[in-house]
Amino acid sequence: MIKNLVKTRLPTGFGEFSLYLYSEHGKEHLALVKGEVREKPEIPVRVHSECLTGDVFGSRRCDCGDQLRHTLQYLGRVDTGVLIYLRQEGRGIGLMKKMKAYNLQDQGMDTVEANIHLGHQPDERDYGIAARILRDLGVHSIRLITNNPHKVEELQQHGIEVAERIPIEVGHHSENLGYLRSKAERMAHLLSFRERVPDHHELGFIQPLIDQLTLSRNAEHPLPFVTLAYAQGLDGSIASDAGMPLALSSEPALVLTHYLRAHHDGLLVGVNTILADDPQLNVRYCAGEDPWPVIVDSLLRTPLDCRVLKQSRKPPIILARVDADPERRTRLAERGAHILQVEVDAEGFVDIRQALAALTGEGIHTLMVEGGGKIISTFLKQRLVNYCVITITPKIIGGLKAIEGLQSAGETPFSLSECRYQPLGSDIIAYGPVQYG
Repeated sequence: MIKNLVKTRLPTGFGEFSLYLYSEHGKEHLALVKGEVREKPEIPVRVHSECLTGDVFGSRRCDCGDQLRHTLQYLGRVDTGVLIYLRQEGRGIGLMKKMKAYNLQDQGMDTVEANIHLGHQPDERDYGIAARILRDLGVHSIRLITNNPHKVEELQQHGIEVAERIPIEVGHHSENLGYLRSKAERMAHLLSFRERVPDHHELGFIQPLIDQLTLSRNAEHPLPFVTLAYAQGLDGSIASDAGMPLALSSEPALVLTHYLRAHHDGLLVGVNTILADDPQLNVRYCAGEDPWPVIVDSLLRTPLDCRVLKQSRKPPIILARVDADPERRTRLAERGAHILQVEVDAEGFVDIRQALAALTGEGIHTLMVEGGGKIISTFLKQRLVNYCVITITPKIIGGLKAIEGLQSAGETPFSLSECRYQPLGSDIIAYGPVQYG
């Protein structure tokens, strides 16, 4: 019999919650509740089993701590939700046996083999406890945040309706790859291994953005999550006004840029960037999957011999006006481009908001915007940027600015909320969510 011992208010950096303490057969469990959930349908729920090493000490042997943080960030962005924290350490075998299993894994066993060698089942957790806590909270219909189909089945067997499964894949690296492969191959966890976390810790600071991208890929939103990323000199210049290509970022900052590219569905630039720099728009400085190249090109001026058409492993998407030259459209399509035609804005430019909706229809839920200046200003003016990553390099260029005349008279400028600064190579990275007004 589950018993609620106490309830209290718990303000956190992710939002304000109610914390419930439950007891069953002398063992205590917790429920962190966002908003009013009683008798409401399809409440997002995460059933998280205690992992002291991952949740508290940040162990890289598993993904538990990352999943916990990921869930808290998710619940911080929704009106209602529940995180159930079950005190079932080590898949139910306890902390001491779990640490012994770690030693066996270091000798070559996987997680399943180690548990069996110690005289236990691969997974001894009881999700009936979570079902009883949910019923006490008045929650009967949920959207379960998990990669584990067994968790879905067991909650359903205990009378909880699981209307949907929300994936929670938070990334792999060299220390936890074997653990995750064991989950997928031996325990049927649903993992794609798409998201890679850097083994080198110098990029760990950007993990909050990576978490947001993973959340956004599974969210129902009409527009993509937009990250604005560009480099500028100390004077705010992003390019020389002489029209010559200019390398601004140090190599470590370039690694960061390409790492971010690999974690976005699409990478967007304006046609002027294609005409001036002929960029490749792919991932070269780190391991990862290339994003879909996206070019904003109202009048289809993209050169037929540009590198993004000749070398891209994914067909580039070109956003053009509905009245763009049909012959030009045909010739670009023959070179492999996918043309999306959208309405124009008051300036005769591609309507960016409509273009973003079209990209969502193409399966692009996370979009990295790199420039040039008009593109950057347009996205900011229309308040379409969710997150900024700005590389500030110690150079004075006296050239073209990224943003000019952005605010109208009396309008409050945008800022980066919770802005952080990170030295990287010879550069400084300023990063954080965008706050308007």
